[in-house]
Amino acid sequence: MSRILVVDDDAAICFALGEYLRGRGHAVETVATARAARAQLEAAPFDLALVDIQLPGEDGLSLLAEIHPRWPAMPVVMITAHGGLERAVAAMQAGAYDYVTKPLDLDRMGELLARALRPRPAQPPPEASQPSPPESHPLVGTSAVMQELFKHIGLLTTNDLTVLLLGESGVGKERVARAIHHNSPRRDGPFVAVNCAAVPETLLESELFGHERGAFTGADTRRPGKFEVAAGGTLLLDEVGDLPLALQPKLLRVLQERELYRVGGSQRIPVEARIIAASNQDLAAAVAAGRFRKDLYYRLHVATLTIPPLRDRPEDIPLLVNHFLGRTAALLATPPPELDDDCLRQLACQPWPGNVRELENLIHRLCAFARAPRLTWEEVRPHLDPPLPAGGEGGNPERAWEGYLRGEVRRLAAAGREAEPGDGVFHWLTGRTEEILLDEALTQTDGNQVRAAKLLGMQRSSLRKKLSHRRDRGHE
Repeated sequence: MSRILVVDDDAAICFALGEYLRGRGHAVETVATARAARAQLEAAPFDLALVDIQLPGEDGLSLLAEIHPRWPAMPVVMITAHGGLERAVAAMQAGAYDYVTKPLDLDRMGELLARALRPRPAQPPPEASQPSPPESHPLVGTSAVMQELFKHIGLLTTNDLTVLLLGESGVGKERVARAIHHNSPRRDGPFVAVNCAAVPETLLESELFGHERGAFTGADTRRPGKFEVAAGGTLLLDEVGDLPLALQPKLLRVLQERELYRVGGSQRIPVEARIIAASNQDLAAAVAAGRFRKDLYYRLHVATLTIPPLRDRPEDIPLLVNHFLGRTAALLATPPPELDDDCLRQLACQPWPGNVRELENLIHRLCAFARAPRLTWEEVRPHLDPPLPAGGEGGNPERAWEGYLRGEVRRLAAAGREAEPGDGVFHWLTGRTEEILLDEALTQTDGNQVRAAKLLGMQRSSLRKKLSHRRDRGHE
């Protein structure tokens, strides 16, 4: 039998937890304030405490900051009605064993308590410190998967372990890396990001490790690499799965020895940056295929976080929409449009292959082109990216696209849906596809309409007419 202290000013929560815990054979004391909790802890030992963050007067985080140094062997589980990155980081940095969000899932609570109450060796009290309040960072979500991610971020801010971030393109791996950096003791140091897939292979070694004057043709001066520039801070190696095989042993040595040599140099330079690597690839599969070194994979695979795709947390979409609407409207200095409830439900049902980045881009378009203060699904839908299907490895993309179109028409027919002229799937798909083709062609040719027309295989006059028509529609 264990003694458990419940600290919550909600009488219903105290009653429910008390009945549940006593039913599992525990002795339970319930109090409503931090002051009363302190008195109970000083009067008799407890094996575990459940503490609500929102308490009258002194809050639960302040109580936790006092409990953990005085009773370090007692696990403290925080309870909150409003989960978020800042609270998760603050709780984990202050020494919380875990935290849970309301409404409480008693089955999960039972599993959590079973883990927390397992015997473990006593730990010496930590040295006193005055941590700065965590910096706000745009990681948004209240879903269970995001709450788990926030907790892990909070734990990783308390150490300098190498971190590997895995997840699809657009899920926010760099944002997670920045959150770890900005909430850690390295927050005052630089945050440096290198995209290993974007730097030409011939320049990547110099970009990472630096070079000495005369090391190669064009090396007129000594230049420090990103490892040196990030000293005292954090270095993010983005898309590390695309690192050339020839460079992988050199990165492995840096991680093992915590030192490097510039290209063409003989001076040993200590590495003083925390390393975070990120990849949208399955690195274990890349190891099996011989594209990535096994020893480097295990050197990076120390503390690994997998960032969930947006389709796995649809309940976060309304929160993300409001977040991006506010940020984008402030950037454009315009009032943000509102999305009605049906629109938010429809957005939660989309597959989002581009993840959070795709949703953010949609909100940018809506803020730029919306002509009404409140938008319906019919007004938002034309701004979605067409769901271009992948042809599959070794497949035929043209046939996959043809199959998608045929399937879309069959789906509409089966649903008995009929559209008004000019407002159906035909006009939506052809119009949105044309818009993407024109935008990308102009982007790739730096806005040169002659080159863009040639790239698309059309007359310049036809291109200019389409662009003019689109501008006219934008000002209707």
